[in-house]
Amino acid sequence: MTSTRDPEGSAATAPPSGRARALAQRPGVRRFSRYAVGSVVAFGASNVAFLLLYGLGLTSPQVASVLAFAAGIPVNYVLNRRWAWQRRGRPGLRDELLPYAAVVATSVIGSAVGTWAADRWVQSADLPRALEVGVVDAAFVAINGTLFLVKYVLLDRVVFRERTTTATPTDGRAVERVP
Repeated sequence: MTSTRDPEGSAATAPPSGRARALAQRPGVRRFSRYAVGSVVAFGASNVAFLLLYGLGLTSPQVASVLAFAAGIPVNYVLNRRWAWQRRGRPGLRDELLPYAAVVATSVIGSAVGTWAADRWVQSADLPRALEVGVVDAAFVAINGTLFLVKYVLLDRVVFRERTTTATPTDGRAVERVP
């Protein structure tokens, strides 16, 4: 971003260029931005659940990871489906719900294994409980941060991909085409 000087001589920020505005209006950029916002909201719910469950010693890091994901899944699914990918109507089981469940399951497993490994390490290091919780939560955050882009690609290319339905002229049955 360029800066200009106002009449008094202090630096002021110039408005975004036409190119930046055009980039922000592209459907893929808007979708990714909405996905990012939705992911932050859902992750906030998940991380609070993780910290409460694990931090208060109510459960293991693996169970806390699973329950934390469970807290964020409804928020994440609704925001992604309706807001980021602009999907309406009833979702298809085979085309949307099962692939979404597979993406989530993979994320849950990765998070549970990663937090378990971090917990094992902090237990062997004999750290104060607050530091243990901080390290294991940092692992939870890092794992989810790492999965952020992978999940976007899978949601965009597999779960919520564009589908068109056309009727075949010979038998009248609907056929799905993926562009």
